[in-house]
Amino acid sequence: MKLEKIIKISGKIKVITGLHIGAASETIEIGGMDNPIIKDPLPESGAPYIPGSSLKGKLRSLLEIKEGRYVMGKGRADGAPCDCGQKDCPVCPVFGTSASKDKGRNGNDVQGPTRVVVRDAMLSSDWKKRFEDGDLPMEVKYENSINRISCMANPRPLERVPAGVEFDFNISFKKFDEDPDDYFQNLLKAMKMLELDALGGAGSRGCGQIKFCPLLIDGVEQSEDFLESLSL
Repeated sequence: MKLEKIIKISGKIKVITGLHIGAASETIEIGGMDNPIIKDPLPESGAPYIPGSSLKGKLRSLLEIKEGRYVMGKGRADGAPCDCGQKDCPVCPVFGTSASKDKGRNGNDVQGPTRVVVRDAMLSSDWKKRFEDGDLPMEVKYENSINRISCMANPRPLERVPAGVEFDFNISFKKFDEDPDDYFQNLLKAMKMLELDALGGAGSRGCGQIKFCPLLIDGVEQSEDFLESLSL
């Protein structure tokens, strides 16, 4: 395999509805936040960000569902990610597998290195300044679960990044000489599906709608409906 080029996909992730990517709470005080979002651990920062693992994982899972590569039984846990390691898999060569599965079914079916590298998405410069100036408070959304028998409400606060906030994202894609064009197209299609789905938690309850805007491929800005125009 020979590396032909590395394609850079960059731009901004715009939060359309409040975004909740959860972080573990080490201690919960009375009246405290029991569903906090993940933030930069440095005390002088504390800014919210989108982990590359969260973004990559959601892109992968959506593509697996589309391509029917999610696992249902067959000796493994239901819902486990595809880990076949086959070169003709629409998912594994792009997003990677465990090292033990890299050889695939035979010696000529090696998927090679993971094509996609997804970096953490940090607040864009304007929003970072607003956060540092104290002009970007996080949203606390209160939800209730209702006991169907007693009708008693069980309130739970959910911390979210407010709608309108933008993050800078950066994805690198390795293109090898033997790779089909489908590999890169599958990544773009996964990005389209993410715009139609949700990022982070509580997506079925209104959280996590995002849009890649602007979207640049190797520095060239794409039209606003570029992802929308792709055929799934």
